[in-house]
Amino acid sequence: MKKVLVCCGTSMITSSLAINKLKKAFKEENLDVKIGQCKFSEVPGMIKTFQPDVIVPTGALNDKNTGGVPVIRGTSFITGVGEKETIKAILDIIK
Repeated sequence: MKKVLVCCGTSMITSSLAINKLKKAFKEENLDVKIGQCKFSEVPGMIKTFQPDVIVPTGALNDKNTGGVPVIRGTSFITGVGEKETIKAILDIIK
């Protein structure tokens, strides 16, 4: 099963918005994807325990904290600009 880790700054509001949109996209594609959620500061630990295939931060995430896991910025889930392109980039990794 593919895994996507969605993260945000300090609260879980923006990552929850992104997760809801990703769940809809995965359902439309008939994909069974496990989604994890955390704060930016928790990413290194989540990489070890959750082992995501892709990380989707809703803001700026320091690349040295990603352990080589592909990162697709999910700011578009908050702004609505470029959302389809972001979903396509994530799908290209997990398909």
